[in-house]
Formats: sequence, C-alpha cells, structure tokens
Amino acid sequence: MSPQRSVLFLIADDWSRIAGCYGSDVIRTSNIDRLAREGVVFDYAFCTSPSCAVSRACILTGLHSHTHGQYGHCHGIHGFRTHEHVKSVPGILRDAGFVTACIGKKHVSPESVYPFDYEPRVDARSPADMAERVTEFLALTDGKPFYLHVGSAHPHRAGVGFGNDRVPRGVTPGSYDPDEVVVPGFLPDLGDVRADLADYYETVSRWDQVVSALRESGRADETLIVITTDHAMPFPGAKASSFDSGHHCPLIVVDPSQSERGIRNQALTNWVDFCPTFLDWCGVDHPDGAEALPGRSLLPILADDSAHPGDGAWEETFTSHCFHEVTNYYPYRALRGRKYKYVRNLAHQLPTPLPSDLFRSRTWTAVRDENVDQLGDRPREQFVQQAAENLFDMDTDPNEAHNLIADAGHADIAAEMRAKVMDFRIQTQDPWLEQSVQEGEPGAVI
Repeated sequence: MSPQRSVLFLIADDWSRIAGCYGSDVIRTSNIDRLAREGVVFDYAFCTSPSCAVSRACILTGLHSHTHGQYGHCHGIHGFRTHEHVKSVPGILRDAGFVTACIGKKHVSPESVYPFDYEPRVDARSPADMAERVTEFLALTDGKPFYLHVGSAHPHRAGVGFGNDRVPRGVTPGSYDPDEVVVPGFLPDLGDVRADLADYYETVSRWDQVVSALRESGRADETLIVITTDHAMPFPGAKASSFDSGHHCPLIVVDPSQSERGIRNQALTNWVDFCPTFLDWCGVDHPDGAEALPGRSLLPILADDSAHPGDGAWEETFTSHCFHEVTNYYPYRALRGRKYKYVRNLAHQLPTPLPSDLFRSRTWTAVRDENVDQLGDRPREQFVQQAAENLFDMDTDPNEAHNLIADAGHADIAAEMRAKVMDFRIQTQDPWLEQSVQEGEPGAVI
C-alpha cells in the first residue's frame, strides 16, 4: 500500500443520526448528504463509550474505555488521563513520517500519548476559522502524508442551550420550528423538549456548514475521509447512557479508490475499529502488533453492501463505559447484536447520574418541573434506577423499554450474551473484574 495515503477525520461533538442520509426529512445537511452519496454510509455504527473525552481516546488508541485509562473527562476537576504506555494514531503515524494536526476540539490527555505537530488556536464553531487553519496546515506538510484530525464544537450544548445566539465567522444562521422536529421515542413530547430539539437541529445544520468548508481539504486522490461523532445527542437517555440512543451514531467513509458510490453498509462496527482502519489505510503497522487492538480495519468490508457483511463476521460489537464527568460514575459493559442487546450495569445500586449539561438542559428541567414520569417509551423510574442486567429485543423494542432478562423464553440468549461479555472483560483485562470477583459473579477471574 502506498505510504503517501493520508487521512482526514472530521468529528462532530454530540451528533446523532440526524441527517438527510439517515432518513430525516426535516434537517438541513446537504453537505453531509453529498459525502454520503460519494462514499459509504454505515447503518449500524456504535461509539465505544458515549462520553466526549473517553470516546476520543477510544478512537485514537483503538482501545476500550476500561483499557486505555482515560475513564472520563481530562479537563478541570475531572483529570482522567490515558495511560502513558498507550500508543495512539498521531504518535504511531508521526513516527512513520506522517505530519499530524488536531484542529478544533481535542479533549484527550496527555500530550505525550497524543503528539500532534500542529495544534492552532481556533474557534471550533467557525467554519471559516477552521478552514483557514486547515489550509495553513496543508501548506506545512510539504507534500508529506498526513493525519488531519478536525474536531468541531457543534452540536454540543453551550450552557443551557446550544449557543445559537452567537454567529461564528462563516456560519449562515437559520432556525427550525419546534412543531416540525421529530421527538425521539425516549423523550416526552413537551413544548420545552421540542424547543430544545429545534435548537439542537440548528446547531447540527451549523456542523454541516463546517463540513462544507472542509470537505475539499487534503489531496483528494489519496485521502481517506471519515465523518462521524464522539457519541450521540446531548439529551437525557442518550449521551452518557447505555441505550442505543447514546451509542448508535452516524458514520460516513469516503475512499477515493472505491469504484461504487452511495453504498449502505450493514456491519456492526465500533469506534475501536478506527485506529486499525487508519493504520491499514496508511500502510503502517501498530508497534505492539495487530493483536494488541480489539478492533478491526473497515477497509476489507468497506464496499460490502450485503445484509451481513464480511460473511457474518460483523454481527455483534462490544461497548464499555465508566465515567463521563468525575461525578458521573455509572460503569457498564454491553454486547450489541443484530437483534438482541445485553447490558451489565456494574453500579446498578446507584441512581443513573446525568452529565451537568443534560441536568441543566431545557429538556430535563421540564421533566423535573412538570414531574414527568414517562420518557417516551421508557418509564422515568426505569431510566433513573436501572437493573443489574438488561436484555432487549432491538427489533420489537428499539427504545429499550422492556427488559427481557427474567423472561424464561430468552434465558438461553441471556446466558450466551452474558458469557460473551464476561469473556470480553477478561480478554481486555477490565479492572472492574475485581468488583465482579468480590461479588461472586459467575465466570469472573483476574
């Protein structure tokens, strides 16, 4: 494989599968949709952990949240840091002669693990600012292959709302009518919730404008373009939760060498697959060997549009979460299959904590003020106080409201998925196994 291949990685902040290419008739995402027509759209892509800093560490190291050490946020009072011995995409590629840059939101630490050659100050909500910095970086590469990591601050919350009252340079402001937005099945249909969603839709459209400013960046004939997010929408029951509404995310990949365009890929993939994909594209081996990574390269199945890509080898994926903020401790390990999903909540005794931006959001404030007891399909109490184990039929219950773990008819499925999750934890040396050993959980060993 040519050593001149480069990567342009475009990552949003808290973006759900709300785009025209994912079936929305309301949202304005013409630039994202254009990339979708040029590349491959993944319909079953899942972030490894639905938390900003943790997810980005998973992406750049190829490791799960309980393995890389950055269990939660790295800034301020939170202070989580990736283990010093861990290898990352920018470090590996820089050692291989690539020029690396992080423009916009980085949100991982320490610098020794994530060394970027170029990290300018930039308004991460401004398409114009970010495009200028990208142009500046490309001029510095002097024809060398590069890894360009561009992190937008859209569509993350900015205070109680989304900061849409500010118009960054290069943004064309717009608005959405609260009556036209789609209230997802895990939220109550309230006026304040609709207004909050309308604000969110607007910042998603601003993210689309960032994509417009950057989509031509790089050397088109040799650059793999990936557009995705750290995790899904910043609403209660999505971000920082085990539900698909937090994990199920957009992913579009454009391979300049692909002959077919506009492909829909059905593989169950995970953010730990990004690191091996980038290294595979760039023709660089991981210094610890491919076996050091739990994920796999997407390149061999990129153009596979069958119902079960890779001859059925991509039918399930594991997810893992520990913290969001330091005050948001709610670890779980989960297995998402094509039909069923199993979740092991390791701190089920605790009420589910909300990230601070979600707790103060217009949505959760309305839920509290109006004493709402039904969050769409999910009872509020079931969301706040979750069970130790959950088993959901994702075909009949996509909002995960009916726990089948105690259903005799699903006992064999639960047992199989429970054993797979325990084996996953053992293979990835999950530090939380100690808790399971002390609790006498079957199969738990150190």
